[in-house]
Amino acid sequence: REFFNRFYRPEYSTIVVVGDVTPNQIQNLAVKYFGDWEQGDYISKVPAEPVQQEARYFHLQNNSIPPFMMLSYKGPAFKDTEIDMPALDVISSILFSETSDLYKKLVIEERKVRFIGGGAFDSKDPNLFSIQASLIKKEDMQYVKDEIVKAIETVKQEGVDEKLLTDTKSHLKYSFAMRIDNPDDIASTLCHYIALTGNPETINRVYKLYDKVSVNDIKSITSKYFVPSGLTISTISEDPEGGVQ
Repeated sequence: REFFNRFYRPEYSTIVVVGDVTPNQIQNLAVKYFGDWEQGDYISKVPAEPVQQEARYFHLQNNSIPPFMMLSYKGPAFKDTEIDMPALDVISSILFSETSDLYKKLVIEERKVRFIGGGAFDSKDPNLFSIQASLIKKEDMQYVKDEIVKAIETVKQEGVDEKLLTDTKSHLKYSFAMRIDNPDDIASTLCHYIALTGNPETINRVYKLYDKVSVNDIKSITSKYFVPSGLTISTISEDPEGGVQ
């Protein structure tokens, strides 16, 4: 109880309830179990991470799993007022989903990797946009890394096809809507966004931003976040070094 009284802050606390209940029932239960909680005084202070000035490399020597590579770029904190995260979601789908040209090339046609995928995760603090690939042969590490970077650079310079952009936004929007078709999933989704902003209306705000993502947004956001100095390359193989530049 001392712990909760120290850290409990009503302005950051929201209870999401779904099911066959009434407001009076919930109010009575809230008073019963939480009514004597006191205002906490703890304030979290997280210092900003220094700006990364050059690419970083990390390698783990391990022969018990297939060769693996992850490219991690510095990404943004989640905000429902800026287009950055929706644009990155669209970029992720276009470049690294199972329908992408890169996936078809590396996984299906050339069979260089078992899978490839990437994306940014919603977070109150700045997070990473990570691209992961499980390789068939460790000798292909540099090739796969170069192909990933080449695909990103192409989007920076040329953008994406307008129809592909429209179809991708539609898929992201309606696949999301289809996933929240029962009380548990609705509650989990609400909790996710409330934890980020404290406001369930964030869901509507975010998906309005998806509708606004343009080809120019895709180009500018790709140029903003996918920069060589903000890249960390992590590799796993049986070799003592990663062998990727």
